[in-house]
Amino acid sequence: MSNQTLCCRSPARLFVALLLVTAACNRDVAGPRRVDVASAAWPNEPAGFTVLTDEPFNTLNENGWQAVQSQTTNGSGLSLGADAGAPLSPPGVLQFKYAAGFVGGSEPGDEYYAPLLPVRETYFAFWWKPSNPWQNHPTNVNTIAALVPLTAGVMQIQLDGSNNTVNVAPKFADDTRTLTPNVQATPIGLGSWHKIEWYVRYSTTPVSRDGVTRWWVDGVLDGAYTNLQMPADAGFVEYDFAPIWGGLGGSKSETDFFWFDHAHISVP
Repeated sequence: MSNQTLCCRSPARLFVALLLVTAACNRDVAGPRRVDVASAAWPNEPAGFTVLTDEPFNTLNENGWQAVQSQTTNGSGLSLGADAGAPLSPPGVLQFKYAAGFVGGSEPGDEYYAPLLPVRETYFAFWWKPSNPWQNHPTNVNTIAALVPLTAGVMQIQLDGSNNTVNVAPKFADDTRTLTPNVQATPIGLGSWHKIEWYVRYSTTPVSRDGVTRWWVDGVLDGAYTNLQMPADAGFVEYDFAPIWGGLGGSKSETDFFWFDHAHISVP
């Protein structure tokens, strides 16, 4: 689906109306657990956070995670893949296939998680690998993952195809910037696994421009911003692996892939 469609689909495919009904299904089967010290697996997770889900992706639909197919052009789509070299929980991985002919402005599928209640502060981390080769979209926008707020808009973390680094793009009514690395720009190696860690905190009030985001690539802090203007709502209601290619326009002339191994989400 297009960036515009993703922004407008809040409240998250009508999940908001069902959040309380489905709450019991949306927790990791191991249950919530408190983070007292940083772990080797997720070194930048804030101390004191509670883990909502730590998902190995042994199947597409488990522990509150759900899969939806999107653009299936020429065999494109979301499936469960196997990679014995996956860095954290092999062999199961999420596989997003962009077959030749795939049209820009959409994603092959969506693997999503809806928390019990809207979230105003969170840590979202995962392992991700782009295929080699990877055909960049003409807009240089290649979405990796997203956070969907209660009312409208979306916040995306994405591969910048102009220089193969990772940036963050809020798509909110009062904040539509592209936040480029302002600490260090870690280069993304195609065909290699990369650890992405992403922290976001809502603005303190609806009119405060003091929302926060930080992101790390392979353990290195790439970006840190403290002046985001978030929506005037209760918080994020969905975590998405919905890797949109683009921007509208363009089509794939080759078959490419994104893979994800493990996802870890926690909140205060």
